[in-house]
Order: sequence, then structure tokens, then C-alpha cells
Amino acid sequence: MTWRFNIACSLAVDWTLVSCCLAHVNRSFVFRGGSVDPWRFFRIRNVTRQVANLQPKLTFQLRAAFTVLSMPKAPDIAPGRHCVTPITCEFYDHCNPPRSHDHIGFLPRLDASAMEQLEDLGVGSIRDIPDDFDLTEIQRRAATCVQTGEPWFSPELSAELDKLEYPLRFVDFETINPCVPRFAGMRPYDQLPFQFSVHSQKEPGATLEHHEFLATDASDPRREFISSLCHALGESGSIVVYSSFELQRLSDLAVWLPEHAERINAIQARLFDLLPVMRAHTYHPAYTGSYSIKSVLPALVPEMTYEDMAVSNGQDAGLAWESLVRGSLDASERDKVRKALLDYCGQDTLAMVRLLQALHFLRTTKEKCFASNGWIQE
Repeated sequence: MTWRFNIACSLAVDWTLVSCCLAHVNRSFVFRGGSVDPWRFFRIRNVTRQVANLQPKLTFQLRAAFTVLSMPKAPDIAPGRHCVTPITCEFYDHCNPPRSHDHIGFLPRLDASAMEQLEDLGVGSIRDIPDDFDLTEIQRRAATCVQTGEPWFSPELSAELDKLEYPLRFVDFETINPCVPRFAGMRPYDQLPFQFSVHSQKEPGATLEHHEFLATDASDPRREFISSLCHALGESGSIVVYSSFELQRLSDLAVWLPEHAERINAIQARLFDLLPVMRAHTYHPAYTGSYSIKSVLPALVPEMTYEDMAVSNGQDAGLAWESLVRGSLDASERDKVRKALLDYCGQDTLAMVRLLQALHFLRTTKEKCFASNGWIQE
């Protein structure tokens, strides 16, 4: 069930519109178990007056829409944020052909105003951005990397990596966020964890150990999830993650399962987020403006890829898990889906292992070479 919103109209006997109400999901609704009470699940707001105020514009808007529909070809409108806001247009690929790797749109967090200024200057490539154009520190760094074709690593990178304490644990969660809460304590769109992967390394150079968890039926996975996770993480060493997502999910679990709160808080205190380290202390032209692990990984660890994986992103993982627990697959299909999920989540944690190894390699064995080439900048 995917309730987003619903329009409810009350009509008099002569079919005259009496009122118009907007019903939308109440994000504050807390599921207590049993059946969902629709009167608490939805908020209903009377929008009769707002609708009435829109009526004079409706005829004009409809005429404009029909005019566009009757045109022999699409109107000449430059692509922009309207292509993806509030939703991605179904013709997005038609109007937004693939960009070259040096396109100005690949500068990190470049806003629409700055892009418009560059386009007004006739600049479409990062290589052509004037030295005096106003960019943030991260944007200027990225521009320099693209212009020189060389990666950048800050001198503070070593100090950041020295904060890690062995044994190292590399952790990734997979979740779904259903509109209709499934288990007690959940709100609409809360993230429900159903899978984790943990790669562990006791000391530098030691063989990796792997622990994983995957719920395989429709029962509440939260208690077993956190119990298995606590066992896999032990009580010492840094826990490497990539983004604050795992931190937030652990906070959710501490609220849902207060008996585990103390151990969860101890786990959170050991988290080491690799994403801000990558963002503050590295850049590679192949990042193409993004610090997501799927952009960073092929740049620094080109032999690792998510291509050709049956499950290759979080959305795919959620859909695959739904099919797994729905009970409609035969044994062979269940085995394939289960393996695909385990492979994908395991790839995420192994990717962090390889990224960290790459950073250590750059720091230790190649540092002098990189410095002499300007790759490590003072």
C-alpha cells in the first residue's frame, strides 16, 4: 500500500462542490500494533478556500497545457531544476544528454545561480572557469584537479587516519522505509533495518573476517538485527561507516529497543565516518563532483565495481528484500535473491576496506612521490 495523499470532495445533491479537503499522511503517527487507525494515520485539512482562489487561473492553465500538447514538437525550454523538482520528468534523458566529465555541473554543490553565471560567460567546461570566478574552497579544489588531471590529498589526511583504532569493523545497513508502519513504535516512512554486513580486521595486514545478517521472513527483524550486530562488533576498536546513516538507524533502534540502548550508545561512540574525511581531505577528477562511495570507489579502487550485480543500490535492495519476505518466490528464486542481497551489502563494507587500504597506500608508500608531483598540497 502506497498512500501519499488523497483528495476528498463533498458534493451536494445538485453536484455543487461544497468542500474540498486534503488528506495526507500524519508523520507523527506512532503505530501501536494491531490495525492502523486511518483517522490517526491521516491528517485532513480543508482547502476549499485555496481551491476556490485557484479557479480563475484554471482555465488559463488548461489552455496553456493544451496549447503545448498540440505543438508539433517540444517547446525550446532549457533544462534546469524543474526537470527533477518536484519529481523527475519522464522525458529527462531526452532533454538532458550525458555530460562530459569536465562539465561545470560536476563541480561539488554548484548552485543554479553560479551555474547560470558561468553559462552566461560561455563557460561549459570546468577547464575554462576563470581563476577569479567565485567558488567555494571545495569547488576550487575540484576545478584544479580537473584542470591538472591530478588527484589531491591533504597533509591532514594522515592525522585523520591515525584516529582509527584496531580492531577495525566496517559496517553497512540496508533498510526499507514503508509509508504504513509495520511494527510497534514505528512512524510512517521510518527506516526499518533488515540487513547488515560487517568486515573486521584485527590488526594491519590481518585476514578479514566477515559477519552478516539478513532477515528472511516478514516478522519484526529489529531485535535479532541489533543482537547479531552487537555480537559482530564486539566491544573495542573503531567502527568505520560511510555517512551518518548507520548512526541515525542506531538511534532509532535505541528508542524502539530501550533494553539495548546502553550497548547501542557504546557502538555509536566508536563510529568513524569515512565520508567527511574523503570530502575534506581528498579529491580525484573521476569523482565527477560526488563523494558517494559509488563515485569514490572506481576512482581510487578501479578494480572494484557494482556493475553487473543483481542488486546494485539501496532501492534495489529494498525491493529485493520485499520479494524475499513476501513468500511468493520458489526455493530457487529465494536462494538467488538472498545471495544477491548478501553480495551487495558485503560489497559495500568491502568497498570501505579497500578505500581505506588505498588511502593508507597513498599516505605511506607514495607520499613523497605524490608531494613532488603536487598531489599532496601544503
